[in-house]
Amino acid sequence: MYHFDTRRQLVMLRGQPVQLSGTQYRLASLFFSNIGRVLSRDHIFAMVWGREFREFTRTIDSHVSRLRLLLEIEPQNEFRLQPVYKSGYRLLHLRHGESADADASAGADAEKQAA
Repeated sequence: MYHFDTRRQLVMLRGQPVQLSGTQYRLASLFFSNIGRVLSRDHIFAMVWGREFREFTRTIDSHVSRLRLLLEIEPQNEFRLQPVYKSGYRLLHLRHGESADADASAGADAEKQAA
């Protein structure tokens, strides 16, 4: 369903390109490279924006919300981008109604198709 082309910084969804900003691409790549893992806000901020997370801000939440819409990350498409209380976010790959959060290997390589 999802295919990441790191050379062109492009995400394909069902064979169609999705227009993402550089920040959105880095955020999507980070989540799909770490399926099932809880990513702290500090880690997300450092990896996507390249600096420390110093104060509470809704920046990450806003970007995550927009990314959900752009990439259609929803249970019907077998993925859920889940907030983790007082920590950060986790991308889950759903199979037959169950979360496969223990199966982080499915997203180990962002250039491979995650479906």
